[in-house]
Amino acid sequence: MRNRHIKKVLAMVCILSCMNISTSYASMVENYNFKNITIEDGLSQSTVETIYQDSKGYIWMGTNDGLDRYNGYEFKYYKHDKDDKNSIPNNYIVDIIEDKKGYIWVSTINGLSRIDSDTDEIKNYCSDKNNGNLSDDNLWQILYTTEGKFLVSSINGLNLYDEENDTFNRVLSKENELPSQYIYSVKEDSNGHIWVGTDKGLVELDKNLNIVKSYEDTIGESAVYNVYDDLKGNLWVCTLDNGLFRINLSDKSVKNYKNTSSEFSIISNTVRDVINDSNGQLWVATDKGICAFDYKTDKFKKYDKKAYESNTLVDNMVFCLFKDRSGIIWLGTYKGVSIFNPDTKFLHFKSNPNDNDSINGDMIQGIYKDDDNLVWMGTGEQGINIMDGKSTQYINTENSNLLSNTIQDITGYKDNIFIGTSEGLSVLVKNGDDYTITNYTEEDGLPSNKIRSLFFDSKENLWIGTYKGLAILDSNNKLTDITYMLEDMGVSDKFIRAVFEDSKGNYYIGCFLDGGLIKINPKTKEYKVYRNIEDDKTSISNNCIRYINEDLNGNILVGTSYGLNILDTNKDIFKSYTEKDGLINNIVYGVLVDDDNNIWMSTNGGISRLSTKKDVFENFTITDGLQSNEFNGRSCFKANTGYMYFGGVNGFNVFNPSEVNACEVKPEIMVDDFEVNGVNKKDISNTELKYSENNIKISFFTNDYRNTRAIQYYYKLNGEEWDTTKNNSILFVNLNPGKYELRVKAKSQQGVMSEEHVIKFTIKPPFWKSKLAICIYLLLIALFIIKNRYEVKKLDRLVSERTNDLRIEMEKNEALFKKVLKLEQNKNNYFVNLSHELRTPLNVLCSISQLIRNISKKDMFITHEKLSYYMEIMDRNTSRLLKLINNIIDNTKIENNSYVLNKEDIDIVYLVEETVIDMKDYIEEKGLEFIFDTDVEEKLINCDKYEIERCIINLVGNAVKFTPKGGLIEVIVSDLDDKVKISVKDNGIGISEENKRLIFDRFNQVVDKNAESKGGSGLGLTICKQLITLHCGDIYVESEVGVGSEFIIILPVSCD
Repeated sequence: MRNRHIKKVLAMVCILSCMNISTSYASMVENYNFKNITIEDGLSQSTVETIYQDSKGYIWMGTNDGLDRYNGYEFKYYKHDKDDKNSIPNNYIVDIIEDKKGYIWVSTINGLSRIDSDTDEIKNYCSDKNNGNLSDDNLWQILYTTEGKFLVSSINGLNLYDEENDTFNRVLSKENELPSQYIYSVKEDSNGHIWVGTDKGLVELDKNLNIVKSYEDTIGESAVYNVYDDLKGNLWVCTLDNGLFRINLSDKSVKNYKNTSSEFSIISNTVRDVINDSNGQLWVATDKGICAFDYKTDKFKKYDKKAYESNTLVDNMVFCLFKDRSGIIWLGTYKGVSIFNPDTKFLHFKSNPNDNDSINGDMIQGIYKDDDNLVWMGTGEQGINIMDGKSTQYINTENSNLLSNTIQDITGYKDNIFIGTSEGLSVLVKNGDDYTITNYTEEDGLPSNKIRSLFFDSKENLWIGTYKGLAILDSNNKLTDITYMLEDMGVSDKFIRAVFEDSKGNYYIGCFLDGGLIKINPKTKEYKVYRNIEDDKTSISNNCIRYINEDLNGNILVGTSYGLNILDTNKDIFKSYTEKDGLINNIVYGVLVDDDNNIWMSTNGGISRLSTKKDVFENFTITDGLQSNEFNGRSCFKANTGYMYFGGVNGFNVFNPSEVNACEVKPEIMVDDFEVNGVNKKDISNTELKYSENNIKISFFTNDYRNTRAIQYYYKLNGEEWDTTKNNSILFVNLNPGKYELRVKAKSQQGVMSEEHVIKFTIKPPFWKSKLAICIYLLLIALFIIKNRYEVKKLDRLVSERTNDLRIEMEKNEALFKKVLKLEQNKNNYFVNLSHELRTPLNVLCSISQLIRNISKKDMFITHEKLSYYMEIMDRNTSRLLKLINNIIDNTKIENNSYVLNKEDIDIVYLVEETVIDMKDYIEEKGLEFIFDTDVEEKLINCDKYEIERCIINLVGNAVKFTPKGGLIEVIVSDLDDKVKISVKDNGIGISEENKRLIFDRFNQVVDKNAESKGGSGLGLTICKQLITLHCGDIYVESEVGVGSEFIIILPVSCD
């Protein structure tokens, strides 16, 4: 059974070949792709009954729940708000037009609105005599004639606008002037005549609103919903109940088109709109879809919503048709808006469950056209389609011994068709009306059954790329695994996605994962591996190779996952093209070259054509007729006729590249919105902004709505280099004061560049940098100069004053001299006191030494108690002398920054307590009371234990010296968080205010009447001050004469 089916197919091929059939696909069903905009995309409501494009390029859509303004990126909404007088009167929008002044007029079922699109100011008109004087609030179409007449139709009469009085007057209201006062439409033809369509017929008026003809005998009482002049001498009349009428404007003859059993009749008798596309094709909107009317054959071709398609008409109930400036047709339907480009040269074919001759699967993987003009089309799950241009036959695992229905690639040579599948290689050999299929798998020597690419070379070898290596099937059907070659080259990537032989006989192998491109010269056995080198723009742009081809100049074309690469074989360098250069998408699936050496690429975002002469890209998307923006790998083929085939996820496209001309519509940049510091502003052109208003966002769009995502914007500020973006807004942050000139331009997906749009604005400097401030600065400088000149004149007077100043200075110097003299006296006192301190212990030691010597000479006996007494005196004075000398040495070291502290973490509470307790007996011996107190049990600080102890002893010792018997000495430790406070307080003689400032200075020691009696060198407090300072602390005294003194030490917990 399987062989019989293939024999039938091949027999049909032979017959068709003998008949020399045409390669045209006109007899197969052609598809249009629709781009849909629904409520999910931002529409206020799904039902759209009118669409209009204003002079600025905005698309206005009237829904049943509001008016929407669209710029290709986002919507702006106008809705009724009963609490806002500046809102439209009702959300049910019926019609939209623009007058010569740029006002947008909107008719609703509850009144008329005039919108100033610059200020968004809205004025509403209704049936109230003082607010419009319309004949009725429920309105239908509105018309602005070439002579400036403004007409508004309603369900109860026709209204003419009185611009001078800004009101409306009812016209043609007399009985029998119109078939009915329920008026649907009012339109002007190319002759200036006005056609009024009512619910009971049609009337033709001249430009002065005089009745020319009533079509009661031909149109009858049909409900005329719309009227259209096709500029070919025909007026088309749309009715809600009687089909479509065609009036010849020359002889007034009328022809009626109604739905019949014929497949070429109009699809429905309910017709709401008609329009001509850019090629003159007439499109008809009905409640069952749209029709294309052929003027030559007088036949209709229907296009309706297909439930199984994604890019189909959004809904069959079509209310309006609109052609924008780029030629795109917009359809307002019950469920949203559909957009399509009727002027496409890309034929699109896909599966249709209702058509037995359509392809059986939309996922196209592998295309080949053989010598019999049959196109072999591989699919993802349905096997192979064989097409002759009129019908389609199928080969799959059910009707043949094909290895798998999942096809990965197809190629061929003469009667051999090589089919790469996910389960191995199937080779179909045609032999007249017979065939054979031979299968090859891993058991036969394939590196893997999962085939990913096929290539037939000039030596009649089939190269088979798999995801685990490479094999060759030669002309004798011998299969050889040559994966070892990759290993010998040091290539670890065995996933072979492309193989190609160039015109010089060199082979190129493309690795898919990350192996790069391999070039092999079979004559010299040399090879080279091309990989991307970072920061080297002449290296290949990406190591993931998807397709390889050759242009007419012998350059190698490499499609990768990051753009197209062209290898100049003479210089052995690459030139790369990515999205930044105009390529529509960086993932390049297939690369073909037309007869003019233009490079065509299928990508993940559409098809790009690179003109090698102009080095410019032209891009095509789904709105141009492509099956989808996403294509598949290994799914492209160029036939010997020049036709190109590209397959994707939604069928395939076939086209003659010489007939594909990109739309030359020049895009126009429109500024949509300005934001200054996040606040919307209507316009900042030629305005001055404050110094603080320096964060500016500018939004823009173009009047080309075919594919806004593919539009590339270029901008530069004040002569800088051009920057590019695909966003429709630019944000400038923290601009400096100055004058700015922003230039913006756009390049359409077809590579057409717009004119530059220039925006000039100024950011004023702050006041202190303003011109006024500069003038003030100059004025101040001038005043300063004048003042200085005035001061020069005062010099003579100042000479005498200066003499007096010198005298005063001499008096000051004399006082200073006395102060210095006093300092010297203090120094002398210091040294006198120091000498006294040194002399006293030395005298004692000398006296004891002499006494012992005399006793020794007299051979006298000294008792043990007496000797101990003398030794005790010697020890005490020796210690006193040693302590004094150590103080002098330490003071010198500290002043020379050579004194070293041995710091460690010490419990300061414990240290102070132990120190003063050791002195307790000494204090009490002096007849003094002693108190130690603390507010913290433990406090660790980083300090030199010995030196702190030394300072405490010194301060307590001084307190004992200068406190009379019966007095009180208090030592208190206080916690100050990151510091600690140690207070030594007495109620002794106290210190005067004058001496408090000098007490820590060794050259300004306090010398009073008690100095001799109390003893001391005065170095103790000086050293204490220095030691505490070395600990990053502070020491000071609070005292009052006759009351007592308090010495306070502040130490930090840590001193880094």
